[in-house]
Amino acid sequence: MDDRRVFERIPVRFPVKLWDIHANKISEAEVEDISARGVGFTSSEDLALGASLGMWLEIPDNGEHLYTQGAVAWSRSVGQDKYRIGVELVKPELMGMSRVLRTERNFI
Repeated sequence: MDDRRVFERIPVRFPVKLWDIHANKISEAEVEDISARGVGFTSSEDLALGASLGMWLEIPDNGEHLYTQGAVAWSRSVGQDKYRIGVELVKPELMGMSRVLRTERNFI
């Protein structure tokens, strides 16, 4: 499978709170990588392709959580009750993402 991403993925590790907007369900996951257009995380719950998500990224820079929205672009099982999920951001919050880039070296 070809990787057609325009923006580089940055490896990170921090929590994210997820809100499945249509199911009105809140869950938690761990972000594993992030880019200007997407977020990759591991979750104990599989999310439907195309599901609309609200996400509160808990960036460990002593700032407020970064809220953003996206849609599930892909999901695959990586173990029992463990899923790797990719979300394409609807309106990338580039100023907020700059917080990730400034502190990224402290994440992993």
